[in-house]
Amino acid sequence: MFRSAFETLRTRSTFRALRHRDFAIVEFTGFFSSGGMWIYRVGIGVLTWELTESGIWLGIISMAEAMPGIFLAPIAGTLADRHDRLAMARIVQVSIMIVTGILAAVTLAGLIEIWSLLVLVLLHGTANAFWQPVRLAIAPNFVPKEDLSAAIALHSTLFNLARFAGPAMAAPVLHLWGAGATFAVNTLTYLIFLVGLCMVRLQNVDRKAKAGRSMFAHVAEGFAYAKNHVAFKFIFLNTIVGAILLRAYMELLPGLSETVFGHDPKEGVAILVSAAGLGAIGGSLLIGNITALPTLLRSYFIAFGAAVILTAFFISSSNFWFAAGCVVFMNTALISVNISCQVMIQSTVQGEIRGRIMSLWGILNRAGPSIGALLVGWLSAYAGFRLPMLSAIAVTALVALYVFSKRRAMLEALEAEAPEVD
Repeated sequence: MFRSAFETLRTRSTFRALRHRDFAIVEFTGFFSSGGMWIYRVGIGVLTWELTESGIWLGIISMAEAMPGIFLAPIAGTLADRHDRLAMARIVQVSIMIVTGILAAVTLAGLIEIWSLLVLVLLHGTANAFWQPVRLAIAPNFVPKEDLSAAIALHSTLFNLARFAGPAMAAPVLHLWGAGATFAVNTLTYLIFLVGLCMVRLQNVDRKAKAGRSMFAHVAEGFAYAKNHVAFKFIFLNTIVGAILLRAYMELLPGLSETVFGHDPKEGVAILVSAAGLGAIGGSLLIGNITALPTLLRSYFIAFGAAVILTAFFISSSNFWFAAGCVVFMNTALISVNISCQVMIQSTVQGEIRGRIMSLWGILNRAGPSIGALLVGWLSAYAGFRLPMLSAIAVTALVALYVFSKRRAMLEALEAEAPEVD
């Protein structure tokens, strides 16, 4: 009985992706890196609030992290389609580790102030702009097509387990040693991941982008592909609106914790981010074994609607623990949206253009919340956080209803390009 249960777990569940050695190594070491990244993000938010106590500065720092990706990610995605993705991943990890190490040293030495923090976050965002596209494009290269949905879901599960554990670890580190120590821990986790990347090789390599064309031509090709694909263009529309107007709350948690919920940011941010990670783990497990495109698209719309409603409950409450409960369930919905999007795109996009399409998807997901945080942070100086966020939720709901009306055309486009699985 136990042998049968183990075999089912190994071959039919989300965990079947771990049968592949290189994928398992990357995910295990990447778990530490993801946890360190969430420790870094909590540290950045708390340090910014301590230095300024300004919602506007929270938005500016968040935007400084994301802004380079808006301009550089399409180029990074093109490089990922033209060159060795694994070599690129190693180089980028070294760059991010160096910048984070400098930030840790400056902060621990007591030399940090808001303008030097802005510069270092901008440098970190520049290095990270090259990581997001290669991270998304390289995932299918470690597993066969039949295990792609399991690999994406398992990666999301581990990423969000780190999202749960990272902030929980950040809280005592912040209390005992301050923000500089969170950056030092993050630097160490990047080193662990770099070692893992040096131990693996690609198994399922995509065909490279056509040679003999300029960088600009390849970038333009990626934009044109996304614009002309009926399903992708509506998925991307929903993604950018939701990222800007629905998910900005994550970047504003220090301000929300103190001014809306009356909770010390050092404790409140860690609790809320951990709650988000806990909910996201549930979403990863819920959606991980779905491979049929009609079911994926249906799950996508149901989860998006749930996320809109739960975010409205979250920002309407003044009770910290009720809000934390809302965060759990709204992130179950949000990660279900995220995974269903990734599986639909990754399982239908052409391999030689994967890096460029995933770089666009990554831009929307990474830059969107920062743009929204800057907008809501600015408005919060005049109207507080609640009214701007409720208005943003209403706009998101209207756009989502419009995209929902295109669901049949989206499904037809996805099914027309879905490759046969060997």
